[in-house]
Amino acid sequence: MNLSEAIEQLNKVAFTDDKTPLENALALNKEMILIDAGRSKFDVIVFGDLNEFKLFNTNYTHEAGDVAIRKFGEKIQEDIVTQIKARAFRQSGDEFIILLKQSQIKKLLSKTLSFASITFSYKRKSLETKMSFGYAISDGKTNFSDLLERAETACLTAKSKGDGICIKWTEEVELNALVEIRHNCRQCGSVNKCYIPKKLSVKNLKVCSFCGEKL
Repeated sequence: MNLSEAIEQLNKVAFTDDKTPLENALALNKEMILIDAGRSKFDVIVFGDLNEFKLFNTNYTHEAGDVAIRKFGEKIQEDIVTQIKARAFRQSGDEFIILLKQSQIKKLLSKTLSFASITFSYKRKSLETKMSFGYAISDGKTNFSDLLERAETACLTAKSKGDGICIKWTEEVELNALVEIRHNCRQCGSVNKCYIPKKLSVKNLKVCSFCGEKL
């Protein structure tokens, strides 16, 4: 291996995620700089993360969670990066970011429903994980961080509508932005979750849906 090949190999390792075949946060940061400078060919930011992932880790261990992350990374690589010619990154944890052109949105939407249920085997047990997505289109003025925040807001709205759903960020989505509220029931130990508008109080979730005990 000559010097140029060695440097190329080192760069590949440096910018590849350690749990999936996707690019990592360092590679995303490089592209973010190009987007903010108006020099990137991508003008759509897509955000997706695994639905109920904290509960999944609690029920099946973080090791199983790592397997789930790898499976989703592989599917994103095969269905979106390879077939749509987009770029995809694992930012951290179970958070994935996809960059593409507006002309590729229709193709993306044809793929996202297949992320409503991914099954895999872990220690001879069949497990299932799910994902939803949100995306924001650049207006040529908004910086990457704000576009990503919009995509995350749209993703949370998508989660409230179902698995495999992909929602476009709009001003209306922002106006009715949701937050996920969780409470642990002291009586039965169940985790209660709901999505409510940001402007409402977290006190809206008052009663355990399993045992009826006040939260």
